[in-house]
This record gives sequence, structure tokens and C-alpha cells, in this order.
Amino acid sequence: MTSFPEQTAIAFESALFLGGLGFLVWFFLSAAGRALRTRPAALPAWNVSLTDFLFLGWLVLTLGFLGQLLLRLTVGRVLHNQSEGVTMELVLYGSMFHVGALLTWLFARVVERRRRGPAMEPFRSHASLPESIRAAALTFLVVVPLVGAASFGWEYLLEILHLPTERQELVDLFTQTKSPALVGVMVVLALVVAPVSEELVFRAGIFRFLRSRIPRWVAYGVSAGVFALLHANWVSFLPLCILGVIFAMAYERTGRIAVPMLAHALFNLNTLLLVLSGIGS
Repeated sequence: MTSFPEQTAIAFESALFLGGLGFLVWFFLSAAGRALRTRPAALPAWNVSLTDFLFLGWLVLTLGFLGQLLLRLTVGRVLHNQSEGVTMELVLYGSMFHVGALLTWLFARVVERRRRGPAMEPFRSHASLPESIRAAALTFLVVVPLVGAASFGWEYLLEILHLPTERQELVDLFTQTKSPALVGVMVVLALVVAPVSEELVFRAGIFRFLRSRIPRWVAYGVSAGVFALLHANWVSFLPLCILGVIFAMAYERTGRIAVPMLAHALFNLNTLLLVLSGIGS
């Protein structure tokens, strides 16, 4: 028999699923939806050279590795000797690449001001926060049925093929830890740091660079595929690919990177709530 939190979570997810399906039907079948669908994309081309793009990617990786080295030299030994310190160490090490992405964004902003040109345009947003929140909520609503259906079908296929179906390691760490500090760090990473840094790298970085240089569908696939691969988990690969494509579409249609950032945060929050309820673990 399911518990009350599980029943509540199932009812909530069912409402989200039906709401997402309803919006998709409206989007594809109604006149207003067709007008919205055929409206020109709001995202302009990113006029950055291949050299600058590769340098920014190199900077993200370099700062991530340097952050890990700094952690190891400073607090690594202390954390290793504490209760759940190894888990905290693992989480912090992984977060260094997110920090690297954010520091690269700050560097890009400085360069943008000095150049006074469009080279770093992906990091600009002139829309109001309410508009971005509304678009992000609709994006998240679309994500729920599409990613949910993909997750179910993909996991079934993996079982047939006898491939690994273990959940991501961070999910197990989150459910097993008893340290409030560690839980707090993981929540901040999931709801704030990861949505911002990953959208800057995969949507404002890789997708926007590729979309005006190669066929659009390839740009969607490459950016989403790299996004999914770097999570290093079989069972989440296809769902994350679909998630990445939807976020890229939302970014392209609105021209505002805040939209996929907020939708990403909502998706991660929903995942955490499912895990806490007991039906997502």
C-alpha cells in the first residue's frame, strides 16, 4: 500500500502529465498554437569565432580541474577523515566544473564589455522576469509527459537488452545521506548551480554556436547528446537527450537563456520531490 506522500506525489505528477499533454494538443492543433509555432525564432546568430568558442570550452575544463586540485590540496584530507566526508568530497569535486562554467561566464562578460560587440550575446537577456517565468513554466509542463514517456520506454528497452538500469549515483547519495550540510549543498547544486552552469554551457554555448553553422537538427542532437553523455548514466541518457532538445527549442524560440535555466531548475526540483516522496528513488 502506498504512503500518503507517495499518493500525493502520484496525484501531482498525474496532473502535471495531463496538463503537459493538454498544452501539447493546444500547441499543435489550435490556431493560436500554430501561430506561436510558426513565429520566427527570437535567438540571433552568435557571431563568435571558432577560436574564441574553443577557448571558452577549454577555460571551463581548465578551471574545473584547477578547482578540483585546489580542493584536494586544501580541504580534501580534512573531509576524507570526517563522517560522510568522502561523499561531500565527491559532490564538491563534481561541482568544480559547474564553478568553472560560471567563472568562464564572468570572464566572458568582462570581455564583452571591453569589446563592446555581439561576441558574447548568449549571456544577455532583456525580457522581464515574469515573461521568462511563464515561458519556463510552459517549457517544464511540456517536459513532464515527453520525458516521462521516454523514461518508461527507454528503461524497458534497457531491461530487454540486459543493459545497466541503475539510477544516477547522486540520487543514491541524496537519499542515503544523514548530513544536513551535505543535503543543503546538493539541493543548492541541483536547483541553482547546475541549471545555470549547464544551460550556459550546453544551450548558450554549444547549441547557439552550432545552430547557425550546421543543420539545425544536428545542432539540437549534438548539444543534447553531449549534455546527456556527460551525466554518465545509461538509464537517463535518452530522457536527458529529449530534455536537452526541449530546452534548446525554448531558448531558440524565446531568445532568453533564463527560460531553460528556470525550466531546468523546475525539472530538478520535481525530481527531488519525487525522490523524497519515495516513488523516484
